[in-house]
Amino acid sequence: MVKKHSIALFVLMCSFTVSFAQDQGKPVSKYDANELFNPLFYKDYGSLTRAGNGEPGKGYWQNKADYKISAELNDQNNQITGSVTLTYSNNSPHSLNFLWFQLDQNLFNPNSRGFAKLPVNGRSRYGNAATPFEGGYQIKSVKIISSTGGKSSETVVEPEITDTRMRVDLPKLLKAGGDKVVVKVDYAYTVPEYGADRTGILKNADGNIYAIAQWYPRICVFDDIQGWNTLPYLGASEFYLEYGNFEASLTAPSNHVVVASGELLNPSEVLTPNQLSRYNKAKTTDSTVIIRSADEVKDPSSSMSKSSLTWKFKITNARDFAWASSKAFIWDAAKINLPSGKKSMAQSAYPRSSNGSD
Repeated sequence: MVKKHSIALFVLMCSFTVSFAQDQGKPVSKYDANELFNPLFYKDYGSLTRAGNGEPGKGYWQNKADYKISAELNDQNNQITGSVTLTYSNNSPHSLNFLWFQLDQNLFNPNSRGFAKLPVNGRSRYGNAATPFEGGYQIKSVKIISSTGGKSSETVVEPEITDTRMRVDLPKLLKAGGDKVVVKVDYAYTVPEYGADRTGILKNADGNIYAIAQWYPRICVFDDIQGWNTLPYLGASEFYLEYGNFEASLTAPSNHVVVASGELLNPSEVLTPNQLSRYNKAKTTDSTVIIRSADEVKDPSSSMSKSSLTWKFKITNARDFAWASSKAFIWDAAKINLPSGKKSMAQSAYPRSSNGSD
């Protein structure tokens, strides 16, 4: 019978022999590239909504946000007064009893986190302010609009505003799978001269140039990864937004030119006959057409004889809507020939100080 201590000695000798043999050759590496770059690799097959590589799966969904916005710019006090009506489609498999909105302009509210982190001398593509601008939204009312038997009714709700976010509790559950809710928000705010990169007021000898972005209460994204995405707006960041259709009616002084996302729907109502003729010509030619010239900027007859004009725009399947307005704008345009065969327009608006032909 072999004794236990003999067996143990034999195993030890074998182990030493294998180890010695490996030491004589190339050592066996435990390096695993998949582990080293683990965040970039997907080890499972994903889910119904997303494949393992993050692409949309068979059950993928997105909620939809359609906006109708009416707003007016007062160039005497730099204030925007507006009303936004959102039709929100809940295409998710989850019922919702509240909605979250982004209130980007509350960055300039002294109680916001973003305001606390702004440099003392401000930060903007438009220059630096001597003191931080104190602004933010005035949310005048929030209403849920419903229709029954062809009649429309409004239910006033009291929103919960926290920093740059606003929660709206719904009087009725928004069901999964395509249920819709209509929310109307009346609001106002003063445009900050030294805004947050994309919005502000540029001083110009021929008149202020208003760049209007981050300017209306926008629905936050509800997705299959985080649910509601409600990070506060801190100033230097991009935007995660739902897709939808936009209709906007923008009222500005009659001597202003307004340019915006999408297609201008009513050129005959906001342009002089000469400007309208040039605008229509620009739709059909590859050459640049001056719709409003440098000479017309200072010519009162180059504007309609009204105190204000309402410019109407529409854009479909978009994430956001922005615009600019100024009496200093030169305006030119030309036709674009798209790869699909469709036509569009390339347009530019700029002050005389940026006119390359001068």
